Amino acid sequence: MAHPDRAIDPAIVEHLRSLIAGGMMDKYPLLGEGLSGKVYEFEEYAVKVFKPDAGERNDAVLLSRLSGHASFPRMHYREKGWMVVDKVNGPTLWQALQGGEKLEGHLYEQIEAAVEHCYARGVIPDDLHLNNIMVDQEGRVKFVDVGRFFQTERAAAHKEALTEDLETLKYCGLFRLFSSSKPKKKLRWFSSDRHRRRSHSGSSPRRRRHFSSDRHWRRKKSSW
Repeated sequence: MAHPDRAIDPAIVEHLRSLIAGGMMDKYPLLGEGLSGKVYEFEEYAVKVFKPDAGERNDAVLLSRLSGHASFPRMHYREKGWMVVDKVNGPTLWQALQGGEKLEGHLYEQIEAAVEHCYARGVIPDDLHLNNIMVDQEGRVKFVDVGRFFQTERAAAHKEALTEDLETLKYCGLFRLFSSSKPKKKLRWFSSDRHRRRSHSGSSPRRRRHFSSDRHWRRKKSSW
């Protein structure tokens, strides 16, 4: 069943459907490849083609739910096996860091705001790391891989682990959080015990992960 979330030329959809059915997307630039499939560049779009056994429904549904937020690419079209979203032009945070750029504090603030947006909707942004967040040409962060995000009715049970993920991301990214004297807004979902001693007993409601450049998702170039 097709789901046209945003206006897109029906002729483009039909052309893409023909290319995908014929296995001809490989002639287009490959933007990234992960466990669930490959992402190709097609005009101003990024086209994700899922592997036959991949759970594309979760990926597409979650991105469609979150794509109204500025930190998530807009969903333009989806149907079984593939979807079309905005192509993001810019580096991942990891690429920017490795290129010698300083990651400004406002980028981290955008990440926090996006995580709060997810949390308020019962979506847990699992697997946060520097390689699945990009920065577009206007300096806006974009979460370009939601494959490991998940929805839950018990979001509060994941708050501590999610807070730890954000803290780890902050220090891995070396964000310049103190480059401005402007007071930082405290996010509503952070409790007063945010900075308590962390537990490493394995009692977290989800498995802990380490952050590095060696991830399950590989970017082919600085766009998606």
